[in-house]
Amino acid sequence: MPFTQNQKSTLIALLQTKGWQLRDGTIWSPGGGLYLSDAHFNDWIPQDMREIFATRSARLEKCKSGPLEHASEENAQASWAAAQIIENETGS
Repeated sequence: MPFTQNQKSTLIALLQTKGWQLRDGTIWSPGGGLYLSDAHFNDWIPQDMREIFATRSARLEKCKSGPLEHASEENAQASWAAAQIIENETGS
């Protein structure tokens, strides 16, 4: 099941606390290298998003230098925000 409107709004609000910016309905990472559009929210569930970005973050962490440092942090932030939604809904 795709993100509900409430889940999407919550995820965007959480990412904005980390410096992400909402522009024309798309949320952009502070470095501009990562974004989440309606397609992401329509195709993924929070658990998928958490797993995808946690995996990317871990992979990028291994080659952390220069621009990849921001990419690792931004993927970790997206994973964190999705995990917050899951925890709020499951109580765990």
